[in-house]
Amino acid sequence: MSELHHPQNILVTGAAGFIGSNFVHHLLAQDATAKIVSLDALTYAGSLQNLEGLPDDRRHVFVHGDICDAILVDRLLREHRIDTVVHFAAESHVDRSISGPGEFVRTNVNGTYTLLQACRQYWQVERALGDASVRFHHISTDEVFGTLG
Repeated sequence: MSELHHPQNILVTGAAGFIGSNFVHHLLAQDATAKIVSLDALTYAGSLQNLEGLPDDRRHVFVHGDICDAILVDRLLREHRIDTVVHFAAESHVDRSISGPGEFVRTNVNGTYTLLQACRQYWQVERALGDASVRFHHISTDEVFGTLG
């Protein structure tokens, strides 16, 4: 049986949303060694107020940005030597998906694809972290994948 994965440098997308921000608060309180890069576009679902009260130390960095920005995602992976991605970022407001589905496809499909491709390139093709254990966790709600009828 293999050892448990112990992340060192974690990229959390959608970190200023309700679930993402609670995850960041919990992880920083529970793991004294983890370093977290929080990435959020600060759309209707995210607010910097959700990240207030975090420890003021080098273990946490907030980046205002978009998961569809491949250059930014690649830079964050490399600059912070990310070994774990916890992907909460999504457009999830059902009413908005009906009136403007393009933004949902862009973020939920293209954004996730951008993250996966950047991680694959950095972790597998370039083997930038050598044989280090890496993880990509995609977290979502029924609003993202549920039915409309």
